[in-house]
Amino acid sequence: MKNKDDMSIVSLLARSKKRISVLKSLEKEDKIPSRISKDIDDNSNHVSKYLKTLKDAELVECLNEEDKRYRFYSITDKGKYYLDRVENNYKD
Repeated sequence: MKNKDDMSIVSLLARSKKRISVLKSLEKEDKIPSRISKDIDDNSNHVSKYLKTLKDAELVECLNEEDKRYRFYSITDKGKYYLDRVENNYKD
């Protein structure tokens, strides 16, 4: 059953291929923003914004929030679930 929260997350991801790219970058291993930036070919400032949005939606988490530099991010189970939904059910 689809609900409003479910569809708002699908919409959040479907509106930005870069957000999807960030999640895909984190599928295999935890990474710092500069590494994600290289993976998705975008600048670090943009990646930080994508990560904040994804973190607010609980799709990624920061593993060492107390560190001001060299923060590692990980995709959550919820992030994996929605990445799979968007890649397999909501393609253009």
